[in-house]
Order: sequence, then C-alpha cells, then structure tokens
Amino acid sequence: MPTDAERAEALRAAADFLVGAGVARIPLPPQLKAPLGVVAPTAVESIALEVAKILGASGNPKVPKPKRKRKDPKMSKALKQSNARFRKKNGALRSGATQAKIMAYAHKLRRKM
Repeated sequence: MPTDAERAEALRAAADFLVGAGVARIPLPPQLKAPLGVVAPTAVESIALEVAKILGASGNPKVPKPKRKRKDPKMSKALKQSNARFRKKNGALRSGATQAKIMAYAHKLRRKM
C-alpha cells in the first residue's frame, strides 16, 4: 500500500503530464505558450488537489470549524504557557520578546499537543 507521500508524488506527476500534454496540444502562438508555461505549476497543484479530493487523500483531514477556531482550548493553554515564558511577573515583555514570538511559540506548542 503506497504512503500518502508516494500518492501525492504520483498525483503531481500525473497532473504535470496532463498539463504538459494539454499545453502541447493547444494551437496557440508561441508568444502565448511561454506565459502558459509559467502558469502550469499552479495548474498542476490545483489539479493534484482536485484528484486527491476525488481519491479521498486530501492533505489536511482536520479542517477546524469556525466555532472551534473561536474557542480552542489547546491554543488557550498554549498561549498561557507562551506568555508565562516570554513575560515578567509584572506583565511586561522580557528583553528580545515580541508578540510575534509569543504567538509563534504558542502555535508550536499547540502543534505538539
């Protein structure tokens, strides 16, 4: 049984082949074929995603619902831990700490939970 990575690679290769074959068959002037080659990688990615959806091998099976986004207990816990690490007892930021660093660390903790 192929792994998800092998499936994704096969899907990308198939989509790349299909786009390449389609571009070769389209009777376009050479001036338009060059920009089409620039757009092809985006088309390959979108085709691969569509094929993956059809086959049931989507990349992110856990898409959070809007209600869950608003109230995520794990993220809340991660933010508390992150703020405890990057702030002093009086609530001021430690030297070198920024809100961006606090949030990045909180997301990192959230992924580990």
